[in-house]
Amino acid sequence: MSTYRLGKGMPTWNGIPMVGAFQKDFSGSTYFVDNNSGSDGNTGKSFAKPFKTLPKAVEISNLDIARGADRWARRNTIFYTADSETASLTVYPAKCDIIGVGSCDAYDKPTLKGRHTSSTEHLGCRWINVRFIPEAAGDLFTLTAYDNGMSFYNCQFVGSQSSITASNAIVTAATELLTIENCDFDGAFTNEVIYIGAGNASGLKIRHNLIREGASDGVYIKTDATFANINGAGVIDNNIIHVAAVTVNDVSQKCLVVDNKCISDAASGTGGVGAFVANTKLCSGNQITAAGITFMYPLAFDADGTT
Repeated sequence: MSTYRLGKGMPTWNGIPMVGAFQKDFSGSTYFVDNNSGSDGNTGKSFAKPFKTLPKAVEISNLDIARGADRWARRNTIFYTADSETASLTVYPAKCDIIGVGSCDAYDKPTLKGRHTSSTEHLGCRWINVRFIPEAAGDLFTLTAYDNGMSFYNCQFVGSQSSITASNAIVTAATELLTIENCDFDGAFTNEVIYIGAGNASGLKIRHNLIREGASDGVYIKTDATFANINGAGVIDNNIIHVAAVTVNDVSQKCLVVDNKCISDAASGTGGVGAFVANTKLCSGNQITAAGITFMYPLAFDADGTT
């Protein structure tokens, strides 16, 4: 199981641990945010002179990436610290890693409070080690084709905070190359925790996540989600999922669903099979607990497909 969690004895860059997805990309520019002590009038070029807000760092990073051909193929970095910043992003940083460092109370991640959706194309944004909480009811992230290449590593998505409950953690429509890996999804999101909607979802990877206490489905793949190009079919593997309804609900019947451990509170379907929906021909090694029993899905099949 891959991991991106920080630990001792790791290589550092300017005192910041660098390993796995935390490895700094040195091709582009680097910016710093400290929501407590920073100022958006600073240069943002060091933790001695950090920006105060993440939106300011996003603005400056995007200007940098767009300023000339010597930047277009580069990747920038934003090092982000915040106890709890309230900011609903409408623009993401293109070709940029947002790496959460520092802490928020007992959490080893900065906290960003808001609902995030972009109306402009900024591709290739990667979130690393950031905690997301709701500011108002609704989805934490709404992604479209504007957001192709969005990735989340080692992040936490919180379903309910201070009596505010989010609908979904992530909702997509025609978003390619989405990666969600080694993240925690905590609390009773009222709708599906991860909802993959209609359109091209090629290259989807949902891997090594912990999804618990969702009030509806865990991972839902809409029937008209497509996986048509070179980026390949979706992969849902090695997740631990505990929700009230269907744990993995691949209505599209197009994703590889492998080695997941799934627990449903529902007693739906014969033998609990209604708690897990996927294409048998694309499944292997999934363990399901539902309706008072635990079983593997798929079961052993003969070559002709009969039990």
